[in-house]
Amino acid sequence: MRSERRPMTCRHCGKEFTARVILQVDYGRPEDREANLTDGSLFAYRCPHCGEEMHFNHYLLWVDEGHTVAVCNITCEEEKKAVDEALSALVAFGKDSRIRRRFVSSPARLCEKAQIFSQGLDDRTVEVIKLYMAEEVRRAHPQKTVTDALFFPDNEDFGILFLCPDGNLSVKVTREQFDAVCSRFAFSEPSPEVVDGAWAIAYLTGGKSC
Repeated sequence: MRSERRPMTCRHCGKEFTARVILQVDYGRPEDREANLTDGSLFAYRCPHCGEEMHFNHYLLWVDEGHTVAVCNITCEEEKKAVDEALSALVAFGKDSRIRRRFVSSPARLCEKAQIFSQGLDDRTVEVIKLYMAEEVRRAHPQKTVTDALFFPDNEDFGILFLCPDGNLSVKVTREQFDAVCSRFAFSEPSPEVVDGAWAIAYLTGGKSC
């Protein structure tokens, strides 16, 4: 893992401290596979003065084990330049433009994308499924307001967690349902660098292709 030490300010006591910030996790390296992307620990920091634990959103690049896709959590557009530099430093990547790149803007999205690609799935299919399932949730629970949706593996099947202010909802997606959606769409390459709900809406309404 690539990291650097950065100054931070505790949100609880206001004192400054220095913490090790993880900037890159390469699952192609056996020692990096121990990094847990699902529990938020890579973005968690404990103040040495008061003991308060905080989560900070920062740049973090994740590369899959086969070096076929890279997902980067960024906090500003300028950080995209760092991705090119980081990937070109990996011998397996070189300057290969065929490598899929995805940019997200939250630790939760980074975790979601990492799980999707680790399962050998296409995140474009996932976003389309999330859109369809969100409509079903709205019909079944008209009183609910869905603010976001996160996809996660669930044994042999999958699940979608719909975030709602008055209580979240979890919906199961079977492998058969997933494959049925896959068979309906043929996505082209190269794929976009940002694949999210807005992309899925544009794709389904003809505003974007790939």
